Amino acid sequence: MGLSYREWQWPYGCHSFWSDSRTQCCSGGAVDVIPSRRKIAERQFVVGAAQSRVWDLLAMVTYQQLPLEQVDILSLDSFRAVLRWGVRSIRFPFNVEGKLTDISRPISYGCVILVKKGPMQIGVKVTILLRALEESQTEVYCTATEEGKGTLVGLLLRRLQRNFAQKMFDSIGARLQRLCS
Repeated sequence: MGLSYREWQWPYGCHSFWSDSRTQCCSGGAVDVIPSRRKIAERQFVVGAAQSRVWDLLAMVTYQQLPLEQVDILSLDSFRAVLRWGVRSIRFPFNVEGKLTDISRPISYGCVILVKKGPMQIGVKVTILLRALEESQTEVYCTATEEGKGTLVGLLLRRLQRNFAQKMFDSIGARLQRLCS
């Protein structure tokens, strides 16, 4: 589990949705999967289950860990909802728009989330990569990066974003571990 995100060795060759972020072609196998966006948070863990089993549980587990209310499914790949987010016991409602991106079964899963409150808007792209280590072990790599233009509000809320994303990734990892054990 000591690989950094930029050292992730991709055994499946080049994929078009990473074409702008590759550091080498397929022959080298090394892929730089983070374009020039600010990284907010990342987590890496190993789940004791086959890659296909982890993939089948991933969307459900991710959705269950988000504190969303009033979810409105707009299409197969987009939704709107209300997110209650805050510090300690003070919670504020934020409008959320989400769109699934970069889905390559059973390897990668991504979602762009826009959080809005009045004139404030923060965009975050969450990407989850799966890699089979053995027949019964899967490495999961989660990252959250800033999406869209960086804003002053985004800069001021970066610590909250980081804490929220890290807690989400930890929750996803713990839930996957429980379901796969």
